Formats: sequence, structure tokens, C-alpha cells
Amino acid sequence: MKLRVLLPLLVFGLIAVIAVLIPVAQSLADSRTQQLALQRTAALDQVVQRARTALVQSDVEGLQSYLERFHAVYAESVLVLDESGEPVASAGELHRDADVDQLVTAASRAIPQLSLPRVTPWGPRSALVAVPVIAAGDLSAGVVVLAVDLRGAQADVSRAWAVIAAIGVLLLSALMVASLLWTRWILRPVRALDSAVADLTAHRGPAPLRPSGPPELRRLSRAFATMADEVENSLEQQRGFVADASHQLRTPLAAIRLRVDGLARDGDAADDLSAVDDDLDRLEHTVERMLTLANAEHRAAARTQGHDDARDEGATRECSVTAADLVERHRARLHAAGLTLSIDDSPAVVVPCGRADLDEMLDVLLDNAAKYAGAGARVRVSVEQDAGRLEVRVEDSGTQLDDAHLPRLGTRFWRAGLDGGTTGTGLGLAIVAQLMRAAGGRLELGRSQEGGLAAHLIWDRT
Repeated sequence: MKLRVLLPLLVFGLIAVIAVLIPVAQSLADSRTQQLALQRTAALDQVVQRARTALVQSDVEGLQSYLERFHAVYAESVLVLDESGEPVASAGELHRDADVDQLVTAASRAIPQLSLPRVTPWGPRSALVAVPVIAAGDLSAGVVVLAVDLRGAQADVSRAWAVIAAIGVLLLSALMVASLLWTRWILRPVRALDSAVADLTAHRGPAPLRPSGPPELRRLSRAFATMADEVENSLEQQRGFVADASHQLRTPLAAIRLRVDGLARDGDAADDLSAVDDDLDRLEHTVERMLTLANAEHRAAARTQGHDDARDEGATRECSVTAADLVERHRARLHAAGLTLSIDDSPAVVVPCGRADLDEMLDVLLDNAAKYAGAGARVRVSVEQDAGRLEVRVEDSGTQLDDAHLPRLGTRFWRAGLDGGTTGTGLGLAIVAQLMRAAGGRLELGRSQEGGLAAHLIWDRT
């Protein structure tokens, strides 16, 4: 964006500087050309007077001596011809040729040929001018041809143009510096807003926005800061509400449990009390999982903001495990559910996650496999790593997972509901996702190659 704002300013500035400096350079060149023409016109008047006297009095030797002195002073060649076009006297290297003849013919009509081309550094080094020698009766008695040396004037024009070019460079440099400062002033709040949006998207606390730049962007920065604070407050209130509500529910649930346990369980009330016990069990389990989810969300939010209270207090956030270690305590349950367990025999790897969190996540994933894969399915647990990634994979070959269920996996309180007798809170995968965020990784869910669910716990090492 900086280039898109800066480039038009520089282009228009360059056009403006060129539009001003080119006419100034042309004016200087025209002025120097006119000055040179006036100087040579005055010098030619003296030569013409001497030539008129010499042609009338036939004093060729005196004219030749004067022309040689003229050449020594001005270092310019001069040629004097009579009315018939024959050379009378000359000094320098000027000789008759087509250009001289054409100029002599025009000047012999009593019309001076004093026009000089505009002096430029790349122009010709000399230019021819011719003035008629007017005798009595306004008749041309001859012509004086002068080869004007333009090199001195060209050097003057070159120096003047160099000064103009230096001024142009200074103007462009000043314009560039001013444009950079202006663009930086304009875009500073935009970059700050972009960084704040990235932080907010990544669930990191955005850096405080200091209003700067134009008034409109200052108002936008203040509005965004207010919005970000409101969003963060809302999320924190939501997490706090879940945790507080779960805590508050545990006390009355415990009290109800005590009262129900104290009731007599004979007669017609036995079945009802048993149903109440089951409902209390589910409710207590739900409250417990809500507390676990709230804690995982709090830790994940703290991790994205660069904080880890448990690590700061000395807790270990990594462990060395193998696939066999992870499933050892689940073998009996998977066998009872009719599942075949397959484990890779890879060596132990260091996982950047606490062992309690890793066991919690494996509990959820293998519990889901036991509930939903179906009897006769195969469950494979593997740990794989390379230079850039570490993965813990739990895959099954169950046939009860529909494609329509895949997008909803991990949604809070959602369960596939394939079996009316299947129990659960629908929070397991949500807890795993938050625990992975807290551990600096991510959870990916999809269909395994064998047709069931594939859950991958991934840590990128970049």
C-alpha cells in the first residue's frame, strides 16, 4: 500500500519539476545564444567597415593584417569576398564550399545572415554568419563571412544546465523525503490497525493503538480500540460465566445428591430415584466437562497472548511418550467394545504438551472411537514426526460416520446421536481443540483412509 500511495506522488512531482526546469533551461540557452549573436554582430560591424575601406581603396594588405589580428583575438575564422564572389582576404581555416557559397549568395542581396542556432551542449561547434559590405548607392561591394565559435557558449550553457539539473535533483529529493514522511504519517495508523486485526484474529491481545495520522484515521483507530476492548471483554465474560456457572452448579448438585441418597429406595419410588440418580450423574458429568472446557479456553487464550501461568510456576509442558504408552490404560475398554487396536512401534518422541493434557485428549478420542466406531472396527494409534511436524494420530475404520456429520465435529454440545443409549456431553472434541491451542498445536478432523474418523494432533516445528 505504501508504494501505491507513494508512486503517484513521485510521478506527479517528477512531471511538475520537469515542466518547470525544461523551459528555464531553454530560456538560458536562448539568452546565451542571443548574447553571442549581439557580440559577433558588433565585431562584424568593425570588420565590415575595414572591408569597405579596403575594397574602395584597394588596401588588401591592411585588411589582411586586421583579419589576422581579429582571428588572434577571437580564434574565429573570417573570409572577405568582393562583389564578384572572389576571396579578397582571410584568416583562419575558412574556405569556399557549398555552405559558404549559399550564405554569400543570400548576403550579396544586402540581407545580413546573422541567425545562430540555439546553443546546446550537443549542438554544432561552430556556425556561419555573413554580412554584406554596402558601398555607395546601397550596393553590395562584397561579403564578410565569419565562422562563429560556439564552444565557449556551449560550456556556459552546460554549466548552467548542470546547476539546473542539481536544483532539480534537490527538488526531487526534497519531494521524495516529504512524500515518504507524508505517506508514513498517513499509513502509520493503517499498519497499526492491520497488526491489531491480525492479533485479534489470532486471539492475541492487540497492542494499544495510539491515534495518529489524519483525523479520519484517528477516529477509526479509537473506534477499533473500543470495539476490540468490547470483544475481548465479551469473550472473557463468556469464559468467566461458563466457569462461574459450573462452579455454582456443583454445590446444589452435591446437595441434591445427598438428599436423594438419603431417601428410602423401596416401593414404587425406587425406579424414579434410580432415574434421578442417572440424571444427576449426567448433569454432574456435564458440569465437570464445562469446567474443563472453560479452563482449556482460558489457557488457550493466555497462550495466544504469550502467557502460560502453569509454565511460569514451573509446570512441565512436554513429555516423552510412545503410542503404546498413550493407549495402555484404554486397552480393556476398547477390547470390551469389540474394537481391534493397532499401535505403531515407533520410538519415543518428545511431545510439546503436558502428560495430563495429552492423556485427557487421548481419553476423549479413544472414548469416541469406543462409542461410535462400532463393534468389529479397527482403531490405529500412531506417533509420527519429521523435521517440521509432530503428529499424534487416532484413526478408526468405523462405518457409522456420515459425511454430513464431518463439518459439525467439534461443535459444542453436538453429538452424532447414532444410538439413543450413547451417553456424552458433546464437549469432548471442543476440549481437545482448546487443549491443543493451549499447547501450541492444532486439531484436524477428517475421514480416515479406512472410512472412519481421523483425528490428528499436530504441532508444527517452524
